[in-house]
Formats: sequence, structure tokens, C-alpha cells
Amino acid sequence: MSDSPERDAGRHAIVIGGGIAGLAAARVLTEHFERVTLIERDRHSAEGTSRGGAPQSRHAHVLLASGHRAMERLFPGIGDEMEAAGAPVFDVGADCISVYPRGRLPRRPVGIELRLTSRGFREELMRRRLAADPRMSIRDGVTVQGLAAEGRAVRGVRLRLSGGAEEVLRADLVVAACGREAPVVDWLSALGYPAPREVVVDAGLSYSSRWYRLPREARDWRAATELPGAPDRPRGGVAFSAERDTWVVTLMGTSKARTPTDEEGFAAWARSLQTPYVYDLIKEAEPISPIYGYARTANRRRHFEELSRFPERFVVLGDAAAAFNPVYGQGMTVGMLGALELGSCLADQRERVGGSSLTGLSRRFQRRLARVLDMPWQIATGEDFRWPGTAGERPGSTHKLVQAYFDIVLRLATEEPEVHAAMLRATHLLDPATTLFRPGIAKRVLGHAARPLLVSAREAAEALVSRFGVMIASERA
Repeated sequence: MSDSPERDAGRHAIVIGGGIAGLAAARVLTEHFERVTLIERDRHSAEGTSRGGAPQSRHAHVLLASGHRAMERLFPGIGDEMEAAGAPVFDVGADCISVYPRGRLPRRPVGIELRLTSRGFREELMRRRLAADPRMSIRDGVTVQGLAAEGRAVRGVRLRLSGGAEEVLRADLVVAACGREAPVVDWLSALGYPAPREVVVDAGLSYSSRWYRLPREARDWRAATELPGAPDRPRGGVAFSAERDTWVVTLMGTSKARTPTDEEGFAAWARSLQTPYVYDLIKEAEPISPIYGYARTANRRRHFEELSRFPERFVVLGDAAAAFNPVYGQGMTVGMLGALELGSCLADQRERVGGSSLTGLSRRFQRRLARVLDMPWQIATGEDFRWPGTAGERPGSTHKLVQAYFDIVLRLATEEPEVHAAMLRATHLLDPATTLFRPGIAKRVLGHAARPLLVSAREAAEALVSRFGVMIASERA
């Protein structure tokens, strides 16, 4: 590498972490660097098996519609590979059974397309594409010990190899996409940088999952979801079809309701749900896996964008920046969107600064990533705070007003097609949640509010719109 800090700044980039966010980030970086090295602590295993660094991968994972669009943009034709393996595209409104705490959504086409696969299969498809790119190098079984710095810039990583040997791998940009448990803060502290403010919101979610074999033709739906509902319905469950005629059932328990991992308890939990779909599938399908449990599910966000001092040539994204309660299915999608934002930021950097300079990129990206994270974070933590036992600093009075408004939106979504489609587009991060305050929808919401809630609902709309800086016309009921 050149001794000049800016010369040849587009030669080599390193990505730490081989999960969804890391794979997506690596693909983005191939458009901006001559070489990209992906470093993964786990050794590459056979397709579809769980990595030690991602034990949650055995459970149901949903890539929201916006995430799938991002994946197709980065890996054109990857949806065709999923289809060939038995994971066709379907309409989330027509082909999903969705039971929310405020009612059951109707089954009608909404024009939002989805594909369901196991997380391991999705990662494997992305990895194969990257491995075929001559600009990529993938190193498995390698542990990052820390960052290598020169002055105020990160210039590489310190590695421990499988045999115990150590190596310093130099690069022009280092991307940390290494999961919620990664010691990123420790790495920065070792270089003399302050720890970011960290916010944790924990609703105590646990989940248990099992995989089954069942022909696709056995059901007229692709997914069935019954979500827990505060304050007195802590149990939920989801079943959906994946690749190669497999199905996954994931049971969810919030607050103090801990999901079972024994066969009798698993079946009894599924039978106790309000709707029969999950239990009926369990009775008919052939189990092909043990029952897996997992409970490290707290929302955790590190506000790197707030730091007054942050190293150049280093960025953090994916779960290492913000991890979400998985019950809302946002994690993989936010990781994909963060990778796209990194690509956009690199492109803007070329126009803003010119040449190959990366000066200022790191802090600028963390600020832009924070805007990507804001809405899914508000959705996840807002729902979690409905549970009285949720741990974390509770939001102010505005939060209750927003909840009152969205409660009515969810009730209307069970009856009115326009609200149904708009709600699903916001849930899948295709549109901002503020679109649910468009005059036509706001008028319906306020018209359906009980009189004691009428003012609160209107104030909730105005508070949320003001908070996110979005101006919409208002109509009084």
C-alpha cells in the first residue's frame, strides 16, 4: 500500500462478517475498490447449516419486500435461483395469513412480492456469487483481534489465524458488519476513541423453531403468522414454506412467556394459539430437525453517529450498529439497506471530494445510516414498549399518542383495502410510516376514533410528522 493516505484509496477494502449485511456490503464495495476481502470467523459449512456466529439462523427469517428488492439489485437474477429451489415469489397480501393483535388481515392482492427461504440458503446464494467475482477474496476461520491504525485513520485489521499465527492485513477501508455481539466498541476503545451511547430495549422475546418436510401443494398459503399482543397475549407463532419443500415453524413468547424446546411443550404451545394453522401443519408435516431455542433478542443500538471523534476509513453497519427484536422481521432487510447506503455514500464521496479521497466518509456514512435505522427502530421499540415488563428507558407521552393512532390503522387494515395496502408497504419498509398520515387515511382514522381518543390520535399524527420532518396536508374529522 502506498504511504500516501489518499493515493490509491480505492485499491483494497475489508469487510468483517460473512452474514447478510457483510455479504451485501462486500458486493457493494466491488463497485468501488479493486479488491475486497471478506473475513469470517466461522468456517464455511455445507449449504443451509447454521454458523456458530449466527445461531439464530436456524429460526424463521423473513427478508421484507424492500430487502428483496435490494438483494435483486445487488445480485441480479438471485430470485430465479430461489425459484428453481422451490421458493417462488408470491403476493404478501393474498398468500399470507396474518393475525395481528388488532385483528386478522384479509387475504387480497396488494402488489407486494416476497420470497421465503432459510437464512442459510440465502447466505449461500450470495456467497457463491461473490466467490465467483475475481475482485473478491473470502477468508474463513479467521478472527479479527483489533484494528490497525495510522494517525486518525484505520488502515487494516489485526488477525489471528486458525493455527494461532497473527497477521496484519492492510486496507483502504474497513467495514464492520460482524453481528450484535462483535467487540467493535472494544476495538475503538483500544485506539483511544470513546464508546458510543448504547440503547437497549428488551421485551424478553424467546423463540423455538423446528423444520419440517411438506409438499408445497399441501397448503393454499405460503405463510401463517399470529403475533403476540400486549398486554395479555404473550404467545405467537409463524409457519412458512422455504426452499426444497421444507417448512419452518417458529413459536414466539414475549415478556415472561418462555417458549419450550421439548416436543410435547412445542405442540401444546402451537395448539394454544388462537388460530389453528401452525398446529395443523405440525400435525401433518414430517419433522426433519431438532427443536432449537433462542432468547438473545433485545433491540440494541449504538449511536456511532453522535461521536465527536471517530476514525477515518472505518464504518459500522448491520447488527453491529443496530440489532432488532426479530419478531418484526427487520434485521436482514436493514442490513441490506445499510449496504446500499454505503454504496450511495461512496458514490457521493467521489463527487463531493473528488479523486480517491475517503476523508470524511466514515462520519458522513454513520449519520446517513442513522436515518436508515430510525424508522425500523421506532417500529420495533414502539411495539415492544406495549409490554409492561419491557426493559429500557421508556419514551415520552408522544409515544402513547402514536400507538393510539396506529392501533386504529391496524383495525382499519382488516376492513379497508387502501389502508391494508398502505400498512403493508410501511411494514415492509417500501414507504415511510408517515404515508399512513396521508389525508385520506388520517381522515378515516380520526373518524373511527372513540371520542376520548380523537384529540390524541390527531396529536399523534402531528407529533410523528413533526418528528420526522415530513409535511403533509391535514384534514379535520
